[in-house]
Amino acid sequence: MAVKQGERVVLRTEKISSDGSCIARTSEGLVVFVPGALPGEEIRGRIIRKKREYAIAEPEEILLPHPGRSTPFCPLYERCGGCQLQHAEYSLQCSLKRDIVRDAFERIYRGTFPDIPSCEPSPREQNYRNKGSLPIGNAGGKTAAGYYARRSHDIVPVTSCPILAKEIGDLPGTVSGILSSLGFPPYDEKSGKGLFRHLILRCGTGTGNVLISLVAARRLSKAEHERAEHRLVPLLRSQCPNLRTVTLNYNFSRSNVIVGESTETLFGDGLIEEELSPFRFRFDSTAFFQVNSEQAARLYETAAQMAGAGGSGKVLELYSGIGTLTCFLARDASSVTAVEEWLPSVERMKENVEANGMSGKIKILPGPVEDNIRSLSGDFDTVVVDPPRTGCSREAVRSILDMAPRDIVYISCNPATLARDASIFRQEGYSPVEIKCFDMFPHTVHVETAVRFSPGGVSAGAGKGENWVHRR
Repeated sequence: MAVKQGERVVLRTEKISSDGSCIARTSEGLVVFVPGALPGEEIRGRIIRKKREYAIAEPEEILLPHPGRSTPFCPLYERCGGCQLQHAEYSLQCSLKRDIVRDAFERIYRGTFPDIPSCEPSPREQNYRNKGSLPIGNAGGKTAAGYYARRSHDIVPVTSCPILAKEIGDLPGTVSGILSSLGFPPYDEKSGKGLFRHLILRCGTGTGNVLISLVAARRLSKAEHERAEHRLVPLLRSQCPNLRTVTLNYNFSRSNVIVGESTETLFGDGLIEEELSPFRFRFDSTAFFQVNSEQAARLYETAAQMAGAGGSGKVLELYSGIGTLTCFLARDASSVTAVEEWLPSVERMKENVEANGMSGKIKILPGPVEDNIRSLSGDFDTVVVDPPRTGCSREAVRSILDMAPRDIVYISCNPATLARDASIFRQEGYSPVEIKCFDMFPHTVHVETAVRFSPGGVSAGAGKGENWVHRR
């Protein structure tokens, strides 16, 4: 008999899914996602959602725990949706993330791929995040910043966060208290009314710089602006000695996009600096920068080695951001052409390239990847891409393949879209010869992956699938 919503069941979990849940199956074969479970566990749970093709079960008792199960260190873990894997020992987390990447290649890529080594652990398991983006809302009549509860947009107020870097870990509670005391109205997502909708905290773990940005849903009135300049900023400076800058970002949309296109500086120069040895970078509140600085340096070193595997040459880098990976690539390449769409990041990249002594080796092309890549000739030895979670557009993938580079290096934070694009590369004869995973986000289900594709077959120790031969 098929299970029903609300029914209690005993399940044996199998592999982990991309959202951090574990997959189990009922005796009838129905797939059940079990958040908070680990592979190979026996759990008693309640079906809280039943669909035609799957169900979700809330675990009530772990009958047979995984030997790698641990006690979460954060008191908000059961409520907050920021972390998904605190119930797993850290070594197990790294193993599970490698499994997520492997599963994506098996399900979506479906070709031969090399063995995937163990996921590179983060140098820090806690206090690693140099950035926090916290929604702001009303909690008990007071302004509060926090994280969304799991599977909802209900805000769980946060006073301190143990995965944020120590420089900013206690600032969610501090800023919330100041905003509430000054009477700034929090944003209401349902009505679209209120003022501040997000708190963005950034720091340089290698420099100590701190940036605080408040995202506003509308323009501040004259009185509100004066209150922000003459009361809010002094209070923030008194509570945060390393504060370098405070900005206001304006986002008038009714979407889930966090930041808007307009930013105003209330204090400082609007920027922050970070070190990724041997380089130093400046960026603003809206720019992309990997949230784990120490691990980012390891990732970029690996990507640069992959790009130079066939010898130094001409490199095309797409989705270049503020020039972090760009500088690592330019160190060994003869030249790098960097493409970036977000104009504030383009300006920062120009400054960073010059400050790091790379101006003679890097050419910067502003604008969308799809617009720029059409006009580029195909004489690049290596193409390096680090796209958003959605992956590369079909047009970008097609243009890369038309260039017929010696190698393609693909950095991704989404194994599913990585495997999807890899399957397109495969059809044109490009196979993965190196796959390396990096834990950029301890205690979450997310994983960063770097892959080098080359024409021809894969390296020894390949995974399941068929071998593809380069067709050119």
